[in-house]
Amino acid sequence: MKKLCILLTSIFLLTACGNENGEQVQMPDGEEMRIISLMPSNTEIVAELGEKDSLVAITTVDDYPEDLGENLTRLDTFALDEEAMTALNPTHIISHASGHDANADMITRAAESTGAEVLVVDDAQGIDEIYGTITDIGSFIEREETAKELNASLQQEVEEIHNQYSGEKAEDKVLILISTAPDIYTAGEDTFIDDFLDTLNIDNAFEDVTGYPAVTSEDVIAREPEIVLSTLGISNEELTHALDEISGLEGAAITEKENQCTPDPNLISRPGPRFTEGLTAIAECVYE
Repeated sequence: MKKLCILLTSIFLLTACGNENGEQVQMPDGEEMRIISLMPSNTEIVAELGEKDSLVAITTVDDYPEDLGENLTRLDTFALDEEAMTALNPTHIISHASGHDANADMITRAAESTGAEVLVVDDAQGIDEIYGTITDIGSFIEREETAKELNASLQQEVEEIHNQYSGEKAEDKVLILISTAPDIYTAGEDTFIDDFLDTLNIDNAFEDVTGYPAVTSEDVIAREPEIVLSTLGISNEELTHALDEISGLEGAAITEKENQCTPDPNLISRPGPRFTEGLTAIAECVYE
């Protein structure tokens, strides 16, 4: 279980605060909003809601928006620095359920020392939960109306993408590949990546399992996936090599480049405001 939590956290690893008109407003006590974000997808949401300049600390793996300030403190969520967090005197700390338990005591002490409010974002199990995360963060940082507008825009994009491919139905099953070594991990039901496939009328080879289970090579072979959707962020050549290293998969359909989808992993593994770009990338790979 610990290995799975670390894996998923790795995957899913953004005198003023903004008001709903994009202007700078003061918090009730006149204090400047100072946000620590402990998950890249949350950082992206904070930035999209107009509070990028209120960020004081992000994770070591945050890379979007591309113009994140170089002066931001970088925190390693696998070895969180409580002293560094406290020294930043945050007003808001946004954690994530996937890694919160391991850091809960430190976050609580930092919040008690600074008076910061803490929001623990739940794991998104579907597209609707991504909207919910945006709503929750918007409320937390006083950007409720902006969050509503963002969700409305994303919902319209999802509808347009769904309509564009509503007449399509993939004949082949897709293997969602989260990891190949030392164990094979995939995504099943109750994950937002599986929901992406459902939205696009694509069958998940492991739709009968839940969450992000470890599976064997025999399991993969028995499902006979014809397409692999990789979240590994590696090239087709590297993906083919990794798959060929798995006993029984040598020469399988998913080892062929034409059957491999290798989009920007951040677009399909981060439950944030760019997920519609991930939907489009998946659809274009499978259908076009």
